Amino acid sequence: MSPPGRSKGEYRSAKQEGTPMSPPDLDSPRLQELLSQFYAGRIDRNAARSGVIDIVLSRIGCARVSMWKFEGTAGDLNLLCFAAKAAGGELDVTEKRLAQSEYRDYFNALIERGVFVSADAMNDPALQPMRASYLLTNHVTALLDAAFMLNGRAYGMVCCEETTSTRVWSATDIAALRAIVTRLALLMSAAPESVLWSTPSRPLRTIAAEPSPSNVRR
Repeated sequence: MSPPGRSKGEYRSAKQEGTPMSPPDLDSPRLQELLSQFYAGRIDRNAARSGVIDIVLSRIGCARVSMWKFEGTAGDLNLLCFAAKAAGGELDVTEKRLAQSEYRDYFNALIERGVFVSADAMNDPALQPMRASYLLTNHVTALLDAAFMLNGRAYGMVCCEETTSTRVWSATDIAALRAIVTRLALLMSAAPESVLWSTPSRPLRTIAAEPSPSNVRR
């Protein structure tokens, strides 16, 4: 079954948005070897996910990286987090969910452009609904997200975060992360099944949006 999300025609490319084209794909051999070991059964899924995150951490040089999957239907999507890891830390498989209905500005920007770039997350207007429930809770001070498609649909996202200071993400950072998620999508599309990005099976904890004045009952 095709993953949910917007159709390919609705999903603009980085080139259309003016984002610099990706640099030479320096991480492709590492990603290909890692996923080859996983699909051959030589490493388990968490080891593969940890390895993918390590590649992103090494390339982007950020504090934390997480892996997310789109679910739902167009206009009513969820992002499910199933793996995260801080630089020098262990894999965290605590599950989280963000709902498009609660964070519409963020979702719309991510899906429309394929990336979401915030140098100062705490003060970003599009992120204010999740300021207390996600940003403060996880000490997120800057974030860089890149989404990818599988079978022509928005399918997954890799999120890079800073946790101690703001950060102006460079054009090289953005292009490098896009190159990594593009390669991941290509490798996964050639695999028998995309279990590396499969949906968590346990109940998910929803991250509630902060209520806006118009939603507060009087």
